[in-house]
Amino acid sequence: MSSDSDPFERFLRPSETETDEERAARIAAETTAARVSIEIDESLKAERLAAKKRRQKEVKALLLGQEASGKTTCLKQFLLNFSPDVFQEERASWRVIVFLNVITSLRRILDALVLEFQSLPGSSSRDHDGFSISLGSDGNRRDASFVEIKMRLSPVLSIEGQLVQKLNFGAEAEDAASGVVRSWPATKSGELTVRGASWKKSFQKKQYDGLAASGPKSVDGGIDWDDREDPGVIFNACREEMVALWNDPRVRATLQKQKVDLADSGGFFLDELDRITARRYIPSDDDVLRARLKTAGAAEHSFTMTAGPEKGTVWRIYDVGGSRSQRLIWASFFDDVDAVLFLAPVSAFDQVLSEDRTMNRSEKCTKAAEKSQLTSWCKRRLQDSLTLWTELCKNKILAEVPLVLFLNKSDLLKKKIESGEYTPQTDENAVTQP
Repeated sequence: MSSDSDPFERFLRPSETETDEERAARIAAETTAARVSIEIDESLKAERLAAKKRRQKEVKALLLGQEASGKTTCLKQFLLNFSPDVFQEERASWRVIVFLNVITSLRRILDALVLEFQSLPGSSSRDHDGFSISLGSDGNRRDASFVEIKMRLSPVLSIEGQLVQKLNFGAEAEDAASGVVRSWPATKSGELTVRGASWKKSFQKKQYDGLAASGPKSVDGGIDWDDREDPGVIFNACREEMVALWNDPRVRATLQKQKVDLADSGGFFLDELDRITARRYIPSDDDVLRARLKTAGAAEHSFTMTAGPEKGTVWRIYDVGGSRSQRLIWASFFDDVDAVLFLAPVSAFDQVLSEDRTMNRSEKCTKAAEKSQLTSWCKRRLQDSLTLWTELCKNKILAEVPLVLFLNKSDLLKKKIESGEYTPQTDENAVTQP
């Protein structure tokens, strides 16, 4: 193609009437443009090299597993062992979660007692009048009725909304900024859910901003012990009633009869009430690890390792929700990860997925066990984990990505076996009692 037929060439061609001054200015401008272009190219190259060096000291990991498989606990273990400073900064925020976990357990106990009263032959609204719990110390004991116990526990139960708003900072609905979704009361059918990980940083900022504004006080780990609205005040005042309710033999028998295993669920702290209801209670490392908070969506956790052999390495861990509805977004994280950590709860051999409301594990699995037939739906959670793991191993996008399998909650599995729980054999239709 000739230059005359190229419109771009004709546009850039110097004018035939160009003077010497105009020619000199044009050449100077072209020289400057060429120099700027070279500088931009060199800057982009330097940024690429710097990013490459950062990536050499950065690890991106994807944390996967079904709902309630222990992903958040695994992340907290990682922080405790390799980034203890970050773990310490988050300790005060988990105190509120521990209190919410205790309230959830109390509600489940009271709900179980109400169901027990209603199931009695010829039950009426006053069938609970004969139920009482002993309060007070030796020499000063008295019996309190079920109605009185509920009334005396009402201050603890009533602050559940306050604690949720403490995380949600007073919002009356879902707050995208804090990442908290209001879902309360936190009963068996619905528990507090957070979206993302920003709630902890927002909570910490509000705590320290409040302390700075109120002046010097008795403070420990971001907790203002002089705050009259601190939930620890109410927990301390209701200690006796909570301990008496949990330790009552009839309450334990009712929970066992209704197959309500509080100790098998996350966030169980009723055995530690004497310590947790202390006025200056601060969560221990184990409390933080065991605190239960349901997460929804995907959360990115970024921190630098300050301990261990890989000190200085930046970790970016993506914790993605494990419920069925959230697994659709897993694949969007597969492209640029260095490792996939998959958690499978081995203690869930006798559980079904919580989102599958058509299954009643308590009745169906018990009847199947009595007939020495543990059917497939009784092992749905375990089978679901196996299916998810198999799909990950077959995914071609992850062909070059290390896959790490954690057989989680082995301590609960051991407890179930020692307590005489039914365990499946190789034959899917067979079951034995230890």
